[in-house]
Amino acid sequence: MKDCDLLTAVRDVYVLAAKPGSPNSGVEDFWGMSLGGLYRHDLQEAVTTLRKKRWSAGLSEAEKRKLKPTAVYDTLARALGAKDYEDWIGESGQAVRIAKWLTENGMHKPTDLIKWNRPPRLSVAFTAQQVADRLFNSTLPLPRKLFTGVGSKLFFPDGFGRQDLNWIADRFGLRSREDEDYLSFCLENENKVIAEAISFDGCPTKLLLTGRRTILNGLSESVGAMYTLLGDNLCMPMHSQVFRSYNMSEEELAFERALFDAFRREIEQAQDGWVDVLSMPGNENLIFLRGSDGTFDWVVRDQRDAPFAPNPLHPIFKFDEVPTAMLQPQLKAHMYFSRGKWAERIEHDAEVRHYAEGGTGGTWPGYEKLVLKELTAAYSYTRPRPPVGPVEGGFVPHRLRDSCLMVSPLVTIDDFWDFYEGSSWKKERHARAASRKLSIEDHLSPVNFLDGGRDPVSVTWLDAIAYCRDYERRTGLPVRLLEVSEWKEIAPHPTIDLSRRTTAPNGKAPVSDPIDRSSRRWSVVGGDDVTGFDSEHRYKPGGTLKFGPNLPWTRNANGLPFLAALDFGEWLADLGHTEAPAANAATGKALRGGPLERDCCPIWSTNKYKGLKTGFRLCYVASLDA
Repeated sequence: MKDCDLLTAVRDVYVLAAKPGSPNSGVEDFWGMSLGGLYRHDLQEAVTTLRKKRWSAGLSEAEKRKLKPTAVYDTLARALGAKDYEDWIGESGQAVRIAKWLTENGMHKPTDLIKWNRPPRLSVAFTAQQVADRLFNSTLPLPRKLFTGVGSKLFFPDGFGRQDLNWIADRFGLRSREDEDYLSFCLENENKVIAEAISFDGCPTKLLLTGRRTILNGLSESVGAMYTLLGDNLCMPMHSQVFRSYNMSEEELAFERALFDAFRREIEQAQDGWVDVLSMPGNENLIFLRGSDGTFDWVVRDQRDAPFAPNPLHPIFKFDEVPTAMLQPQLKAHMYFSRGKWAERIEHDAEVRHYAEGGTGGTWPGYEKLVLKELTAAYSYTRPRPPVGPVEGGFVPHRLRDSCLMVSPLVTIDDFWDFYEGSSWKKERHARAASRKLSIEDHLSPVNFLDGGRDPVSVTWLDAIAYCRDYERRTGLPVRLLEVSEWKEIAPHPTIDLSRRTTAPNGKAPVSDPIDRSSRRWSVVGGDDVTGFDSEHRYKPGGTLKFGPNLPWTRNANGLPFLAALDFGEWLADLGHTEAPAANAATGKALRGGPLERDCCPIWSTNKYKGLKTGFRLCYVASLDA
């Protein structure tokens, strides 16, 4: 290891630096600066990159003063714990003192000691921001040691899980197959070898598993709830325990505590996976993690793992191509640029609140909405008002709490096709989707061209977003898709009770249609002779999908029409990674029959491969005096 590499970062680091001259009281007062290390040239590169990105001819004189090199150098150095830039780079400055201190404490090999390549199932490796938040922003005592897991082979067995516990039961004659009995047996033999497994890297050498390792690997997904920095689960000394388990009974909690005790004994007896937590005298913004054989890592107060990204649809859509009302990056900006916040704790408290107030797994709306609710309730956060527009014809007003939501009927084939044929989106949609490794549905014609022009169009979620933005450009109205909570409030009473059906409308429900569909290459959606599906995949490759006669329309209390067919859904705004909810007016649930918040559909598909059509409608918030 060369001396010039000693202070080089082993991961992407983004430092939250205050803008010169700002009061440091709001999200607009900070920059997220990319930092490649702690050397002079690293700081110089960070400042140069920021100034190139921010500098433009349209900047005010006040903003240009904030970007003066000297001022930016000083604020970056202060974010790292120095008085100013000279205090960092001087002959006896912080950088020199850090390098000397590292050598004196046996640290000479920069290494990633945070990202564990094999954490428990259903959990992910820690990020540097999680570690930094825990050490700097938690108000908990600074631990002497921290178990990140790096180097540990605790969860190396490949494919060893709950099913293997059945084999243990057969081998040792256990009568019960309950988790509690598995745990009891394994802990009676916790230091004896009772099972074998193969290493996850395919190594032919077998791993010998003690009873304790057997139960920890067999119930790895439960251990994942304990692999958290929220309390002292992974710290020495340990003062408190916090699990990321929710809405559990006392019996379930007792089981988790017993399993955690086994996990804790396992890691306490291990040498690998632990790092020393060291703070350098004279610097309150850097903490170092010391591993074995001279390895070390470091984190910065309020550091971030990635640049601020206000556009959730990048790179499919550029910032100005996303409907204005669907961007609203204020909450993301608040969480990113607010110093001193412990993001993981806020998420945990938000989830606790969700279940305490009667929420369920089926109504879990995602962390963004939960965090918004938690910040509003516990941190006096005020959500900025969304963009508003005037009352326009073609939209039906709905009074929801403190706003007037204007909602359109379902977008028709004619209206969508006017946009589709006249825009560049039709030609670019494949390349745009591929930029995010999505294979968008090739053609929209087979699911639309046999229907009338005033029938609802069936498109992918991405097509609906493109239409919303085009409509906004043409009319000036800040339209978007409905959110799940909004759709639930305005939807009419369901016409079909799924609890009375023996099968759900996911491709396997019975139908009353006597026609043999196996010989034709098209399928009918929403006809009065169709109450479900005649096979798992009614739509045949190369075929078409059309509406049946006498579509079952219904209206809500405000007179807005809804298509209440089991096999038709409406795209909603709540985006997951590559999925979004589609609501079914017939059932009041998701298009596929499950909870609307959780049973989502791929954003690149019209769902025709399931014999389904998926349309959309527009909405926007009207002015306060509407």
